[in-house]
Amino acid sequence: MRRLAFLPLAALWLAACSAPAPAPSAQQAKPAAVAAPAGPVLRAVGTEPGWSVEVGPGKTPTIRLDLDYGERKLVVRDATPLEDVSGYTGYTADGVWVSLAYRREQCSDGMSDRDYIASVELQVGDRQYRGCAESAP
Repeated sequence: MRRLAFLPLAALWLAACSAPAPAPSAQQAKPAAVAAPAGPVLRAVGTEPGWSVEVGPGKTPTIRLDLDYGERKLVVRDATPLEDVSGYTGYTADGVWVSLAYRREQCSDGMSDRDYIASVELQVGDRQYRGCAESAP
């Protein structure tokens, strides 16, 4: 009986002498990072009436339009590249056709002292807008 009482004590003593479990590596300790949504790659602006456009990244980007001093907001998902010029085209969810063409040349919006890297022609349905564009940061 004495020997049986000694066995659990011996097992405990041996466990205390074993090496500690290794600490997790820096990669294991940190949770997986979630990629932040990518921002726009091109921003275009125009005046009279005031408007702005943001073109997202990718071959078929999302285009966000803020027209008529912010009174009209539109979104084109999965826009396709224009064939003959730099730009994109597509339709909003409610069927409004949008085309954004840009040409790399110095451009001024006429109201500020800013110089932009491109001129822009924006067609929304039957309305045409002109303005300037810059690469988004």
